[in-house]
Amino acid sequence: MKISTRNGGIAGIVAGLGYLVQAIMGLIRPQTEVFSSTSDYVLEVVFIIALIATIFGLTGLHSFMQSRYGNAGTVGFWLAQVGTALIMVSALVTFLAGQNSLGPVFLGGMLLALLGYIILGIAALRTKAFPLFVGLALIFGFPLSLFLNTLGGGILFGLTWLGVGYVLLKEQAFVIITL
Repeated sequence: MKISTRNGGIAGIVAGLGYLVQAIMGLIRPQTEVFSSTSDYVLEVVFIIALIATIFGLTGLHSFMQSRYGNAGTVGFWLAQVGTALIMVSALVTFLAGQNSLGPVFLGGMLLALLGYIILGIAALRTKAFPLFVGLALIFGFPLSLFLNTLGGGILFGLTWLGVGYVLLKEQAFVIITL
């Protein structure tokens, strides 16, 4: 599947907004282990949408960077992509079951995504194709969002994806203008 840098940028912004909404909703009314209200389901749907958008955002980022960041960046991309997909599968089953499900799949996805984002961020820093904050956001955004989970860590990850999406859109506009 070929996703353009522009579409990846749009997906990154959608992912960022999804993570922001989910984190703010979670701070106002935290999701319960066994879903007991409509807000629990809405929170899970917003999370699933953010995860799907993240997969497309990562693909757009890879589309832009694949000729620049070498094997390490490609490994980071695939780890983040597979990890995010596993988290999405767990979230989808959780939504359908109405309670937290597939914990080991979720945990495995988190670990793969964590490693992938760190490697991807380092590769982005090494290429110098993006502003410094993009590489740093990829390296620290996901780990800090996990660490600060109950304190609205998703807000940080949402801001990470808003920044990545914006830069991808800006880079695409720059490429079009220079052609």
